Amino acid sequence: MKKCAIVGVGGRHKMFRESLIKKYAVNHRLVAICDSNLGRLRYAEQSLKKSNVSVTCYLEKDFHKLLRVEKPDILIVTSPDYTHHKYIIAGAKKGCQIISEKPITSSLLYLKKIVTELNKVQTIATITHNYRYSPYRSQVKELLMSGTIGTVKAITFDWHLDRVHGADYFRRWHRYKSNSGGLAVHKATHHFDLINWWIADTPVSAYATGDNHYYNPINAKRLGIDNRGQRCKTCLSENCGFRLKLEAVDNLQKLYSDNEHYDGYHRDQCVFDGSIEIEDMIRAEVRYSRGAVLNYGLVAFSPWEGYEITFIGTEGTLSQKYLERSVINGDDSSLREGSNVQTSLLIPGKATERIKNPSSAGGHGGADPLMLNHIFADDGFPDPLQRKSNHFSAAWSAITGFAINRSMEKGKVVLIKDLIEDLAIPNELRLN
Repeated sequence: MKKCAIVGVGGRHKMFRESLIKKYAVNHRLVAICDSNLGRLRYAEQSLKKSNVSVTCYLEKDFHKLLRVEKPDILIVTSPDYTHHKYIIAGAKKGCQIISEKPITSSLLYLKKIVTELNKVQTIATITHNYRYSPYRSQVKELLMSGTIGTVKAITFDWHLDRVHGADYFRRWHRYKSNSGGLAVHKATHHFDLINWWIADTPVSAYATGDNHYYNPINAKRLGIDNRGQRCKTCLSENCGFRLKLEAVDNLQKLYSDNEHYDGYHRDQCVFDGSIEIEDMIRAEVRYSRGAVLNYGLVAFSPWEGYEITFIGTEGTLSQKYLERSVINGDDSSLREGSNVQTSLLIPGKATERIKNPSSAGGHGGADPLMLNHIFADDGFPDPLQRKSNHFSAAWSAITGFAINRSMEKGKVVLIKDLIEDLAIPNELRLN
């Protein structure tokens, strides 16, 4: 029986919590939870009691006591990005198996600390890049591995966040670069991990441009949104389509609205506030060690949600368009279901072939349940797709985001080797 602890009991922790006390309870026992907000901690504790599960609660200031007293075998990190390094490093030093949400961290400095300290204690952390597990993305990996389109030389990849999901990053803690690394790190680390894994390669350089085109005071004025407040709850505007009513969603109210007085954090900040630091549109060119070139785009105010990607190979092209439902983090009613996927293969001299898509069920396009099973019920059988992501895999995806941020800041091409040296390359990012 492995003892488990979770640090950070916001919106994302619930998936791990419920898995541990239900499906994987035979071999795992949740013994402790930890958070900086006493109210959220009590809400999580009450939810567990409804399932007849008792745990010890620790405030963030007592995290080291948690490690000392509870001695967890597994530490699950679901706190904000800018805090990951503290828990990953401290837990690893105490011999815990580390499972952390992506991105691995929000800054290059913290990334270097994680890699250095985990090397010292000779441990490997699991970073939950769950998109690898989506049956649709695994299908792309299988097609590329088969050599159907030959050697990949170029990729066009555009990710669209609509004005529900996309806007949500601009009202939360993610709106500040120091907290999230911006969307180039917090969101796009998913996408860069997919590229690295799909083509089994690592980036060597990045050039990017980006700006905040939509979520700013000037655009609010253009849209005719007047009398704005600092947050939705106290806003006097009568014509804003971006208002988030925390009290209308039970989980959001109990996670955030009811507990604001503990830490002053407002989950419903104005998406047009002038203090926002992150970009809502990014265009980038990333070059890889074996010569492939990625043209990448991210927009956070699109009329639709999903992505379009095309791999151009020496023997043909592979394309996938994925449309999904929008989502508000912490709103369980908005889970991504009912996605629409089109995958096509074009070989010179042949008609375009529509590839039959696999079935999927569960969060993130069917990825979450498969990932959780791989982590908590690993049967020892080899995974030919090598989907499990460790901290080196996560570092390679995050470093792309850091390079893009540096390029946007400096207006020039940024070489990965100038950001970090001698970063180990995991097996799944090597061409076998």
